[in-house]
Amino acid sequence: MSAHNADRAGSLLITVAVILLFAAVPIGIFIVSFIHNSVYLDRSHWFFDSPMSSYITMVVVFLIVPVLLIVMAIYLFKTDESKKRSINVFLASAFTLVVMAAGGYLSIDNYYYMDKNGLYYDELWKLEQTEYSWDEITAMKQINKKEGGTLTPDRVIFTYEDEKIELPLTPKLRNEIDPVIDYIENAKGIELVMENITTDEE
Repeated sequence: MSAHNADRAGSLLITVAVILLFAAVPIGIFIVSFIHNSVYLDRSHWFFDSPMSSYITMVVVFLIVPVLLIVMAIYLFKTDESKKRSINVFLASAFTLVVMAAGGYLSIDNYYYMDKNGLYYDELWKLEQTEYSWDEITAMKQINKKEGGTLTPDRVIFTYEDEKIELPLTPKLRNEIDPVIDYIENAKGIELVMENITTDEE
């Protein structure tokens, strides 16, 4: 690669890096939402959602990649053409692709949903989905936070013997969890326990 081509390639890398820096948040959110809704969501699901960690991971990937591209661009500007430089650029490019692939996969493979059989949760650092059957649930609790005189649903906790699964009561889950709670109470005999906690400063 000649010095002129190296300058052009370096400038292109910096341009792409700047675009990714500004677009990281909307692109990350869009990709996770689009893939989960078009590939993972099924009509049999009573509820499906992407944890915040899924979005954060994808956004972080799109923030790390620009940094790597800028490092590659600086390297191109400051070094002369050589076989060693070509190899280093290739290795850096391969590393960037690996980071994108690994981070993207972890992000996309991070979700949870509920159906008539139970709760299914694929955590961020786990490569396999874990199933929590409604037949094995032992307790169900809703935590409400009281702040500034206002009581707000905060999270729901499903207990399976010694293991507890806590899900934040996002607006989406609040709107869709009633059929799940009704089923567990009526079909499994596990009543929802309400617990109110106060976060007001004294």
